[in-house]
Amino acid sequence: MKTIGIILGNRLNDDGSITKLMKHRLELALELEKNFDLDKIIVSGGIANKKANVSEASVMASYLIEKGISAEKIIIEDKSMSTVANAKYSLEIVRSLKAEAIIVCTSIEHMTRTIYNPVKIFSDAIGEDNIKLMIYTDNK
Repeated sequence: MKTIGIILGNRLNDDGSITKLMKHRLELALELEKNFDLDKIIVSGGIANKKANVSEASVMASYLIEKGISAEKIIIEDKSMSTVANAKYSLEIVRSLKAEAIIVCTSIEHMTRTIYNPVKIFSDAIGEDNIKLMIYTDNK
């Protein structure tokens, strides 16, 4: 089964460095890759902090590469500015890759937000497509 991981971004600090929350998501992503040997990893997030002037996705990609993930495995999605856009743009990539399953990697705090809950947003965005949705997180 062709499985794609999607790592959701988090607003960067003004100096372009990662936040504690983003680091936590990236560490979860490393664990996800180790446990599932993903076909590709989409890092998703645009330039939400204009002072940082760098996309969340590019910073996440650099972090994962520094930690040993092959650059060829990573796809940068840097247009999105919200969880809804993460789903929209990431699923365009997923469909083009003909993936059968996605694993959305995010932090537990993201899962508790009613309006921006990634399970609902990604489920709605998948719609009738025959793509299996899984969520990867922990309770921290």
